[in-house]
Amino acid sequence: MTIAEIAFIKATFNLDSRALAKALNVSPATVGRWESGESEPTGLQAEVLRALHNVALQVQNDEVQKQIVAGLIVLGIGALIFYLLTRNQQA
Repeated sequence: MTIAEIAFIKATFNLDSRALAKALNVSPATVGRWESGESEPTGLQAEVLRALHNVALQVQNDEVQKQIVAGLIVLGIGALIFYLLTRNQQA
C-alpha cells in the first residue's frame, strides 16, 4: 500500500486520518506513519486497505456508493469486512 493509495482512499471517501485509524482499529499515529512512509500497514489492515482501494477505484464517480462506503468506514472494520466480502461474492 503506497502513500498515494492511502491518500486516494481518504480523498475518495472524504476521511481524515483519525476516522481511517478508528475504522482500522489502529492509532492515528500509526496512520500518520503510513502516510509519511515510515512504515506500512500489515496483516488485516493491509488487506482491508487494498480492498478499500479497489472499491474506491470502482466507485470514485458514484457519489451514493462513496457515501455508503464512507459510512461503513466510520462504523469500523467489522462493517467494512462484511461489506467487502459480500461485495466480492456479488461480483
